[in-house]
Amino acid sequence: MRNGSIAFVLAAALVGCGDDGGAGGGDLFPVKPECSGAMIAALQGMHPQVISSLAIGSAADGFDLDRDGKPDNKLAAVGSLAKSAIDDALKNYSIVIPIEFFDLDAAAADACVKFAVYLGQYVTDADDDGKNAFVERGDCNDHNAAVHPGATEIVGNFIDDDCDGLADEDEQNNPSDDEEDRDGDGVTIKDGDCDDTNPMVHPGMPEICGDGLDNDCDGVADRTERNGQVAVCSPFDPGQADIPLDPLSFVNGAPAIAFRDGVITSKDGKLVLEAGPSIFSVNIPVSDGINLDLRITGAQIKADVVQMGNAIVLANGHLGGVIDAKTSDTIRGLDVDAIGLLPENSLLDATFANLLGPLLALPKAKESVTKKYPNCRTPDIDVDQDGLEAFCDSNPDDMVKVVDVCIDGNGTEFTDVLDGAGNVTMQCTEAQVNGKARFVDGISVELNFSTTAVKSLKRP
Repeated sequence: MRNGSIAFVLAAALVGCGDDGGAGGGDLFPVKPECSGAMIAALQGMHPQVISSLAIGSAADGFDLDRDGKPDNKLAAVGSLAKSAIDDALKNYSIVIPIEFFDLDAAAADACVKFAVYLGQYVTDADDDGKNAFVERGDCNDHNAAVHPGATEIVGNFIDDDCDGLADEDEQNNPSDDEEDRDGDGVTIKDGDCDDTNPMVHPGMPEICGDGLDNDCDGVADRTERNGQVAVCSPFDPGQADIPLDPLSFVNGAPAIAFRDGVITSKDGKLVLEAGPSIFSVNIPVSDGINLDLRITGAQIKADVVQMGNAIVLANGHLGGVIDAKTSDTIRGLDVDAIGLLPENSLLDATFANLLGPLLALPKAKESVTKKYPNCRTPDIDVDQDGLEAFCDSNPDDMVKVVDVCIDGNGTEFTDVLDGAGNVTMQCTEAQVNGKARFVDGISVELNFSTTAVKSLKRP
């Protein structure tokens, strides 16, 4: 199971911006106009910070997305399942989401607050050896492709080839007794120097963040752990991190993701930021050639604004919105047994044709649909306001658990398009009307988050 990958599905709601359509009679989430204030210009803002905690909230944490007076967060049912995946993704920096504000001098009530949200590209594999620096059990020299975990130790080259924190140990892993100090740093290989060719690498040397070397000889470049916690070179360390941004964070040089309508008000002795709704999307490379085109509809943010010294950060943050069906059908190649998500199928298949739908207690489709397609379910949020769409497995009794029938809220039915060999050439979720996606209804989600101030953001 690639836990880090499923964490993207659940957390990438915090990135992107775009536009969706639908064939309905209205729009549940009309985008508010930009407020008057400073222009948004990439990397020209203030109070750079990064999301440092993230979790799927409880059902009660949800926003009232469908305006029925009740909170909406169907994904609360998998919050405990996703917790370890999200925690691991944060720990290994698979999820790094920086934010910068504009025209926000101090934590105070403000009628117009704007901010950009980016995708961080913190970990590196500069030598293309398949092993990343910065991460637990990662590369100890990101400049030499022959040095990485799993490499063969070469006795006599005076460096740590296999990233175990030792240089020149023998085949039985016995430490070297070499007492010569070739690099003049005062530490020999026998004393623990893991690179006797570089005086900037030896036990006791402070880790230099971003140099791609294991300066302190703990076995990993650009990372130091103490008592199970990352003590040095973390994107969540206010004093250390300059966070490079993924090129996907920009469109023609401008931030691809921006809230342009935020307001800070004073409530019950706290300063509260509220922004949105808006519609977001971003294309995220995950692994093994997999790109996820993730989007969330009606995204709304609410968070406490806190002054921390000279920095402003967000606490008790909430982000809610809708993961639409078309997006769910593009999320493929993941393997999460616990929810019936197989690499050959999509998240939509797992949701409406396998285990996840019952787990989330998604509504059954109306009787006229289930008579034809038993067990067919609907999302919980009618985004285009023409009635809930339904997504069905035309043969739920066979071993192939896929959605191959999509029924619009007005009753119009679409099926997957097949070629002569029976291969799918177009998913039913790809149907359009007036050049826009027809299937935009989706599943409600709410994420709890907080941020930590960082040193700066920079282009890669």
